[in-house]
Amino acid sequence: MRALAIVSLLFVLALVSVSAYLRLQNSGIGCPNWPACYGQIGPVAEAAPTVGSTYERLALDAQQPMSWATPVHRLVASVLGLLVLGMALMSLRAGRDRLLSFTLLGLTVFLAWLGIYSGGLHNPAVVMGNLGGGFAMLGLLGWMVFRDARPHANASRRVRRWVVAALVLLCIQIGLGGLTSANFAATACMSIPDCHGTWMPGGDLAKAFDLTRQHEIGPSGHALGGAERGDIHKLHRLVAIVTLLTALLAGGLAVLGRMGATAVFVIVLVALEFGVGVAAILADLPIGIAVAHNWLAAILLLGLLRLFALCRNRQALL
Repeated sequence: MRALAIVSLLFVLALVSVSAYLRLQNSGIGCPNWPACYGQIGPVAEAAPTVGSTYERLALDAQQPMSWATPVHRLVASVLGLLVLGMALMSLRAGRDRLLSFTLLGLTVFLAWLGIYSGGLHNPAVVMGNLGGGFAMLGLLGWMVFRDARPHANASRRVRRWVVAALVLLCIQIGLGGLTSANFAATACMSIPDCHGTWMPGGDLAKAFDLTRQHEIGPSGHALGGAERGDIHKLHRLVAIVTLLTALLAGGLAVLGRMGATAVFVIVLVALEFGVGVAAILADLPIGIAVAHNWLAAILLLGLLRLFALCRNRQALL
Protein backbone atom coordinates (compact mmCIF):
# COMPACT_ATOMS: atom_id res chain seq x y z
CA MET A 1 0.00 0.00 0.00
CA ARG A 2 2.81 2.43 0.87
CA ALA A 3 4.63 1.68 -2.38
CA LEU A 4 1.44 2.36 -4.33
CA ALA A 5 0.96 5.59 -2.35
CA ILE A 6 4.49 6.73 -3.27
CA VAL A 7 3.89 6.14 -6.98
CA SER A 8 0.50 7.87 -6.77
CA LEU A 9 2.10 10.81 -4.97
CA LEU A 10 4.59 11.27 -7.80
CA PHE A 11 1.73 11.28 -10.31
CA VAL A 12 -0.19 13.83 -8.25
CA LEU A 13 2.88 16.09 -8.17
CA ALA A 14 3.07 15.87 -11.95
CA LEU A 15 -0.67 16.49 -12.23
CA VAL A 16 -0.50 19.58 -9.99
CA SER A 17 2.28 21.02 -12.14
CA VAL A 18 0.56 20.37 -15.48
CA SER A 19 -2.77 21.62 -14.11
CA ALA A 20 -1.12 24.83 -12.96
CA TYR A 21 0.42 25.27 -16.40
CA LEU A 22 -2.93 24.74 -18.11
CA ARG A 23 -4.74 27.12 -15.78
CA LEU A 24 -2.14 29.88 -16.09
CA GLN A 25 -1.69 29.46 -19.83
CA ASN A 26 -5.45 29.46 -20.38
CA SER A 27 -5.77 32.70 -18.42
CA GLY A 28 -3.21 34.36 -20.69
CA ILE A 29 -0.01 34.27 -18.63
CA GLY A 30 2.86 33.75 -21.04
CA CYS A 31 0.84 34.70 -24.15
CA PRO A 32 2.70 36.34 -27.07
CA ASN A 33 1.50 39.92 -26.53
CA TRP A 34 1.70 39.83 -22.71
CA PRO A 35 0.27 41.55 -20.73
CA ALA A 36 -2.36 42.85 -23.16
CA CYS A 37 -3.72 39.32 -23.65
CA TYR A 38 -4.02 38.49 -19.94
CA GLY A 39 -7.60 37.62 -19.04
CA GLN A 40 -8.73 37.45 -22.67
CA ILE A 41 -11.16 34.56 -22.42
CA GLY A 42 -13.84 35.57 -24.92
CA PRO A 43 -14.10 36.48 -28.60
CA VAL A 44 -13.12 39.95 -29.75
CA ALA A 45 -16.05 41.99 -31.02
CA GLU A 46 -15.32 42.95 -34.62
CA ALA A 47 -17.37 43.68 -37.67
CA ALA A 48 -15.84 41.12 -40.00
CA PRO A 49 -12.63 39.12 -39.66
CA THR A 50 -10.10 39.66 -42.42
CA VAL A 51 -8.17 36.92 -44.17
CA GLY A 52 -5.00 38.04 -42.45
CA SER A 53 -6.51 37.99 -38.98
CA THR A 54 -7.99 34.52 -39.60
CA TYR A 55 -4.65 33.21 -40.78
CA GLU A 56 -2.89 34.71 -37.77
CA ARG A 57 -5.46 33.17 -35.44
CA LEU A 58 -4.96 29.69 -36.96
CA ALA A 59 -1.19 30.05 -36.82
CA LEU A 60 -1.38 31.15 -33.19
CA ASP A 61 -3.65 28.24 -32.24
CA ALA A 62 -1.22 25.79 -33.85
CA GLN A 63 1.59 27.14 -31.70
CA GLN A 64 -0.28 27.02 -28.40
CA PRO A 65 1.76 25.28 -25.69
CA MET A 66 -1.46 23.77 -24.35
CA SER A 67 -1.53 21.49 -27.40
CA TRP A 68 0.92 19.17 -25.61
CA ALA A 69 -0.14 19.91 -22.03
CA THR A 70 -3.75 18.79 -22.43
CA PRO A 71 -3.04 15.20 -23.56
CA VAL A 72 -0.26 14.88 -20.96
CA HIS A 73 -2.71 16.05 -18.29
CA ARG A 74 -5.29 13.50 -19.41
CA LEU A 75 -2.74 10.68 -19.51
CA VAL A 76 -1.38 11.42 -16.03
CA ALA A 77 -4.91 11.79 -14.63
CA SER A 78 -5.98 8.47 -16.18
CA VAL A 79 -3.01 6.55 -14.78
CA LEU A 80 -3.52 8.20 -11.40
CA GLY A 81 -7.17 7.16 -11.42
CA LEU A 82 -6.17 3.52 -11.95
CA LEU A 83 -3.61 3.73 -9.15
CA VAL A 84 -6.15 5.19 -6.72
CA LEU A 85 -8.69 2.54 -7.70
CA GLY A 86 -6.07 -0.13 -7.04
CA MET A 87 -5.41 1.37 -3.61
CA ALA A 88 -9.13 1.30 -2.78
CA LEU A 89 -9.46 -2.36 -3.79
CA MET A 90 -6.31 -3.23 -1.86
CA SER A 91 -7.63 -1.47 1.25
CA LEU A 92 -10.78 -3.59 1.11
CA ARG A 93 -8.74 -6.76 0.90
CA ALA A 94 -6.29 -5.72 3.63
CA GLY A 95 -8.96 -4.29 5.92
CA ARG A 96 -7.06 -1.05 6.61
CA ASP A 97 -6.82 2.49 5.23
CA ARG A 98 -10.33 2.23 3.83
CA LEU A 99 -11.28 5.79 4.77
CA LEU A 100 -8.14 7.31 3.23
CA SER A 101 -8.30 5.18 0.09
CA PHE A 102 -11.98 5.79 -0.63
CA THR A 103 -11.61 9.49 0.12
CA LEU A 104 -8.89 9.57 -2.52
CA LEU A 105 -11.15 7.66 -4.89
CA GLY A 106 -13.99 10.12 -4.24
CA LEU A 107 -11.67 13.07 -4.95
CA THR A 108 -10.54 11.39 -8.18
CA VAL A 109 -14.14 10.92 -9.35
CA PHE A 110 -14.97 14.51 -8.35
CA LEU A 111 -12.04 15.94 -10.32
CA ALA A 112 -12.92 13.80 -13.34
CA TRP A 113 -16.51 15.01 -13.21
CA LEU A 114 -15.31 18.59 -12.83
CA GLY A 115 -13.16 18.29 -15.93
CA ILE A 116 -15.86 16.71 -18.10
CA TYR A 117 -19.08 18.42 -17.09
CA SER A 118 -18.10 21.77 -15.61
CA GLY A 119 -17.98 25.14 -17.30
CA GLY A 120 -14.29 25.29 -18.15
CA LEU A 121 -11.09 26.75 -16.75
CA HIS A 122 -12.49 30.28 -16.40
CA ASN A 123 -15.25 29.43 -13.93
CA PRO A 124 -14.08 30.47 -10.43
CA ALA A 125 -15.78 27.48 -8.81
CA VAL A 126 -14.07 25.11 -11.25
CA VAL A 127 -10.67 26.70 -10.66
CA MET A 128 -11.02 26.36 -6.89
CA GLY A 129 -12.48 22.86 -7.18
CA ASN A 130 -9.55 21.65 -9.26
CA LEU A 131 -7.01 23.35 -7.03
CA GLY A 132 -8.57 22.19 -3.77
CA GLY A 133 -9.13 18.63 -4.97
CA GLY A 134 -5.61 18.30 -6.34
CA PHE A 135 -3.92 19.58 -3.20
CA ALA A 136 -6.23 17.50 -0.99
CA MET A 137 -5.10 14.38 -2.85
CA LEU A 138 -1.50 15.51 -2.49
CA GLY A 139 -1.88 15.96 1.26
CA LEU A 140 -3.64 12.62 1.84
CA LEU A 141 -1.07 10.69 -0.20
CA GLY A 142 1.75 12.56 1.48
CA TRP A 143 0.39 11.57 4.88
CA MET A 144 0.08 7.93 3.80
CA VAL A 145 3.76 8.00 2.82
CA PHE A 146 5.12 9.91 5.84
CA ARG A 147 2.92 8.70 8.71
CA ASP A 148 5.12 5.65 9.38
CA ALA A 149 8.24 7.76 9.89
CA ARG A 150 9.88 7.08 13.23
CA PRO A 151 9.03 9.98 15.60
CA HIS A 152 12.08 12.06 16.47
CA ALA A 153 13.34 11.77 20.02
CA ASN A 154 13.79 15.56 20.33
CA ALA A 155 10.31 16.47 19.10
CA SER A 156 8.49 18.82 21.43
CA ARG A 157 4.95 20.03 21.84
CA ARG A 158 6.11 23.55 20.93
CA VAL A 159 7.57 22.46 17.60
CA ARG A 160 4.46 20.45 16.81
CA ARG A 161 2.18 23.42 17.43
CA TRP A 162 4.17 25.67 15.13
CA VAL A 163 4.29 23.02 12.43
CA VAL A 164 0.50 22.66 12.61
CA ALA A 165 0.13 26.47 12.42
CA ALA A 166 2.39 26.55 9.36
CA LEU A 167 0.36 23.78 7.71
CA VAL A 168 -2.93 25.61 8.29
CA LEU A 169 -1.55 28.90 6.99
CA LEU A 170 -0.07 27.22 3.93
CA CYS A 171 -3.43 25.65 3.06
CA ILE A 172 -5.10 29.06 3.42
CA GLN A 173 -2.39 30.63 1.29
CA ILE A 174 -2.81 28.01 -1.45
CA GLY A 175 -6.53 28.79 -1.51
CA LEU A 176 -5.83 32.53 -1.76
CA GLY A 177 -3.47 31.85 -4.63
CA GLY A 178 -6.25 30.00 -6.41
CA LEU A 179 -8.63 32.91 -5.84
CA THR A 180 -6.02 35.31 -7.21
CA SER A 181 -5.83 33.20 -10.35
CA ALA A 182 -9.62 32.74 -10.58
CA ASN A 183 -10.11 36.53 -10.44
CA PHE A 184 -7.37 37.23 -13.03
CA ALA A 185 -5.63 39.28 -10.35
CA ALA A 186 -2.03 38.27 -11.05
CA THR A 187 -1.28 41.67 -12.59
CA ALA A 188 -3.37 43.71 -10.14
CA CYS A 189 -0.25 44.51 -8.07
CA MET A 190 2.96 44.85 -10.07
CA SER A 191 4.99 46.84 -7.53
CA ILE A 192 7.08 45.57 -4.61
CA PRO A 193 6.67 45.67 -1.63
CA ASP A 194 3.43 47.70 -1.71
CA CYS A 195 0.62 47.42 -4.22
CA HIS A 196 0.81 50.68 -6.16
CA GLY A 197 1.02 52.69 -2.96
CA THR A 198 -1.38 50.66 -0.79
CA TRP A 199 -0.97 47.68 1.51
CA MET A 200 -4.34 46.58 2.88
CA PRO A 201 -7.33 45.08 1.02
CA GLY A 202 -10.39 47.29 0.57
CA GLY A 203 -14.12 46.84 0.80
CA ASP A 204 -14.50 44.80 -2.39
CA LEU A 205 -12.62 41.78 -1.04
CA ALA A 206 -15.81 39.75 -0.48
CA LYS A 207 -16.53 39.84 -4.21
CA ALA A 208 -13.31 37.93 -4.91
CA PHE A 209 -14.57 35.09 -2.70
CA ASP A 210 -17.84 34.72 -4.62
CA LEU A 211 -17.46 31.47 -6.55
CA THR A 212 -20.99 31.56 -7.98
CA ARG A 213 -20.47 34.53 -10.26
CA GLN A 214 -19.58 34.29 -13.93
CA HIS A 215 -16.99 36.57 -15.47
CA GLU A 216 -18.43 39.33 -17.63
CA ILE A 217 -16.67 39.65 -20.98
CA GLY A 218 -15.86 43.06 -22.49
CA PRO A 219 -15.76 43.99 -26.20
CA SER A 220 -12.06 43.11 -26.36
CA GLY A 221 -12.73 39.61 -25.05
CA HIS A 222 -11.18 40.32 -21.64
CA ALA A 223 -12.76 39.29 -18.35
CA LEU A 224 -14.00 42.42 -16.63
CA GLY A 225 -13.00 43.07 -13.05
CA GLY A 226 -12.71 45.84 -10.50
CA ALA A 227 -11.13 46.63 -7.16
CA GLU A 228 -11.61 43.06 -5.92
CA ARG A 229 -8.62 42.01 -8.00
CA GLY A 230 -6.23 44.26 -6.13
CA ASP A 231 -7.84 43.32 -2.82
CA ILE A 232 -7.36 39.57 -3.23
CA HIS A 233 -3.81 40.06 -4.49
CA LYS A 234 -2.93 42.17 -1.45
CA LEU A 235 -4.47 39.63 0.92
CA HIS A 236 -2.45 36.88 -0.79
CA ARG A 237 0.73 38.89 -0.17
CA LEU A 238 -0.06 39.60 3.47
CA VAL A 239 -0.82 35.97 4.28
CA ALA A 240 2.37 35.00 2.41
CA ILE A 241 4.41 37.04 4.87
CA VAL A 242 2.66 35.47 7.88
CA THR A 243 3.11 31.99 6.38
CA LEU A 244 6.78 32.66 5.71
CA LEU A 245 7.47 33.77 9.28
CA THR A 246 5.48 30.89 10.80
CA ALA A 247 7.15 28.21 8.67
CA LEU A 248 10.59 29.70 9.32
CA LEU A 249 9.90 29.63 13.05
CA ALA A 250 8.65 26.03 12.90
CA GLY A 251 11.66 24.95 10.88
CA GLY A 252 14.04 26.93 13.07
CA LEU A 253 12.72 25.35 16.26
CA ALA A 254 13.02 21.93 14.63
CA VAL A 255 16.63 22.68 13.66
CA LEU A 256 17.42 23.74 17.22
CA GLY A 257 15.90 20.45 18.32
CA ARG A 258 18.23 18.63 15.92
CA MET A 259 15.37 17.05 14.03
CA GLY A 260 17.41 16.43 10.92
CA ALA A 261 17.39 17.40 7.26
CA THR A 262 13.60 17.75 7.02
CA ALA A 263 13.68 20.88 9.20
CA VAL A 264 16.39 22.45 7.02
CA PHE A 265 14.46 21.39 3.92
CA VAL A 266 11.34 23.23 5.14
CA ILE A 267 13.32 26.42 5.84
CA VAL A 268 14.94 26.36 2.39
CA LEU A 269 11.63 25.58 0.67
CA VAL A 270 9.59 28.33 2.30
CA ALA A 271 12.33 30.91 1.61
CA LEU A 272 12.56 29.73 -2.00
CA GLU A 273 8.78 29.80 -2.43
CA PHE A 274 8.58 33.35 -1.10
CA GLY A 275 11.50 34.40 -3.28
CA VAL A 276 9.92 32.90 -6.39
CA GLY A 277 6.70 34.78 -5.66
CA VAL A 278 8.62 38.06 -5.47
CA ALA A 279 10.62 37.18 -8.59
CA ALA A 280 7.40 36.51 -10.51
CA ILE A 281 6.33 40.13 -9.95
CA LEU A 282 9.76 41.62 -10.66
CA ALA A 283 10.18 39.54 -13.84
CA ASP A 284 6.69 40.45 -15.15
CA LEU A 285 5.12 37.03 -14.44
CA PRO A 286 6.81 34.59 -16.85
CA ILE A 287 4.82 31.39 -16.97
CA GLY A 288 7.79 29.23 -15.96
CA ILE A 289 8.19 31.07 -12.66
CA ALA A 290 4.41 31.09 -12.11
CA VAL A 291 4.26 27.30 -12.51
CA ALA A 292 7.28 26.89 -10.23
CA HIS A 293 5.43 28.93 -7.60
CA ASN A 294 2.59 26.37 -7.63
CA TRP A 295 4.94 23.38 -7.67
CA LEU A 296 7.03 24.66 -4.75
CA ALA A 297 3.85 25.15 -2.72
CA ALA A 298 3.09 21.45 -3.26
CA ILE A 299 6.60 20.40 -2.20
CA LEU A 300 6.43 22.68 0.85
CA LEU A 301 3.15 21.03 1.88
CA LEU A 302 4.84 17.64 1.75
CA GLY A 303 7.83 18.93 3.70
CA LEU A 304 5.62 20.23 6.51
CA LEU A 305 3.67 16.95 6.57
CA ARG A 306 6.93 15.05 6.94
CA LEU A 307 8.01 17.37 9.75
CA PHE A 308 4.63 16.89 11.45
CA ALA A 309 5.08 13.11 11.27
CA LEU A 310 8.45 13.47 12.99
CA CYS A 311 6.82 15.45 15.82
CA ARG A 312 4.43 12.69 16.82
CA ASN A 313 6.37 11.16 19.69
CA ARG A 314 4.44 10.13 22.77
CA GLN A 315 5.85 12.79 25.05
CA ALA A 316 4.84 15.54 22.61
CA LEU A 317 1.25 14.30 22.59
CA LEU A 318 0.82 14.18 26.36
